[in-house]
Amino acid sequence: MNSLDTVEAIMVFEEVFAIELPVHESGDFGSPQEMVDWLDLYLSNQRPSREATALLRKLAKDHNTPELAEGLEGTWRREQIAAIVREVFRQ
Repeated sequence: MNSLDTVEAIMVFEEVFAIELPVHESGDFGSPQEMVDWLDLYLSNQRPSREATALLRKLAKDHNTPELAEGLEGTWRREQIAAIVREVFRQ
């Protein structure tokens, strides 16, 4: 992943996750999996934003994975974060 891809992904993640990510750490991401690991830690004890909830419901429907849309009133689950990261890099 090049630095432009990383910066663009971080911008999307900030919008979807309704957070501000520390840009100085963006160079630490060598792969989407590393982004999932980092976001999993960063988002612990936080609830999905309205936009993230809508995206997860759409992903659950489009990819026939209803478990992604379960528990959206609770805190983030790793598989939900991973699904969004995969979707961002698919585009």
